[in-house]
Amino acid sequence: MPLSELAIKALKPKEKLYRITDSGGLILEVSPAGSKLWRWRYYYNGKPQMLALGRYPDTSLAEARLKRDQARKQQQAGKHPTREKKAEKLRRITEGENTFERVARQWLAIKEKGLAEKYRKQCLIRLEKHVFPLIGALPITEITIPDVVRVLEKTGQGGTIETAKRIKQLTSQIFRYGAQRGICLHNPAADLRDILPTVKEKHHACIHPNELPDLMKAIQAYGIENNNLTGAAMKFLALTFVRTGELIGARWVEIDWENQEWHIPAERMKMKRPHIVPLSVQALSLLKSLQQLTGHRDHVFHSGASKSKHISNGAILMALRRMNYQNQMTGHGFRTLASTILNEKGYQPDVIERQLAHEDSDKVRAAYNRAEYLAERKKMMQDYADLLDKATKEKSLKKIVGYN
Repeated sequence: MPLSELAIKALKPKEKLYRITDSGGLILEVSPAGSKLWRWRYYYNGKPQMLALGRYPDTSLAEARLKRDQARKQQQAGKHPTREKKAEKLRRITEGENTFERVARQWLAIKEKGLAEKYRKQCLIRLEKHVFPLIGALPITEITIPDVVRVLEKTGQGGTIETAKRIKQLTSQIFRYGAQRGICLHNPAADLRDILPTVKEKHHACIHPNELPDLMKAIQAYGIENNNLTGAAMKFLALTFVRTGELIGARWVEIDWENQEWHIPAERMKMKRPHIVPLSVQALSLLKSLQQLTGHRDHVFHSGASKSKHISNGAILMALRRMNYQNQMTGHGFRTLASTILNEKGYQPDVIERQLAHEDSDKVRAAYNRAEYLAERKKMMQDYADLLDKATKEKSLKKIVGYN
């Protein structure tokens, strides 16, 4: 006879455990202590089995019957209900352990060898500051598109739209990593193209080429001599027009004196490819004077006040500000200036682009272009260094390049 809620409540404990049958194999087990446990009796491969369905009254009669019916469907599908329950329990435990933060740190650990140390630290800082406080503790399988949107909007509202875009890319990579390993089923950050406002691209400040003579005179006056490393760094930047980060990290072991070249390793380049910078007579002369100051150190532009042991990334910018070039010139501006002038002088765009170490759209070709156009680049770099010398003495580039 099927059970009722009233009949269940009337059941009293006995000296020994006993069971009361409901229907369809559902039974209620009453212990001597008075606890009541739902169980379902079934057969699998001809052998009797027993599946626990929960305690009464936490699991009501109606809920117990529903669980019985669900387990019966599993049995009819050829599955083992008891094993399925254990697997589901294990899955829930695993999901609970696989929080977004844990998966993100796993992703970083795996990617560590392929990422530049500076970029890896930036990723971790962004995650710890903007992402982990909001969704880090959530199981990655439970994170929805609105959860990710909340992270991006909160970051963007702080006035850091670019950071929000970086975080979107970062979270998408982490979800993709999780999906590839079966930790989560989808990537809620994959299609959020319109969630952040478009930010007008900011161009690096750069003077007009006709102002180059005044700039070179200002650099000279700032102090290339007298142990002024920042002044020397600005002059070397003008001569080589590398990226500021590549400049300040220059090491003496990278200088090939015999071939008059500076070999920057892949890990210090933006595009992660080694780069050769031909050194003009002027650049070599400057290095030789610096060698007396920092030749016994690791970095060319060594700084005892810096933990990284080289001058800071903001040293050039601060020096330009002191020279009254604030909002007019930046470290990157030296690259723009060189590109503009060299194009005006008629150098092949490919030669200029290769010297600027810009990414080649042909990935196969790019892997072999480290020394491409090297002879032309050496001539171009010496020509440009000579032009800078003339600019230091002239009042205008009109006689040198032809600017009005």
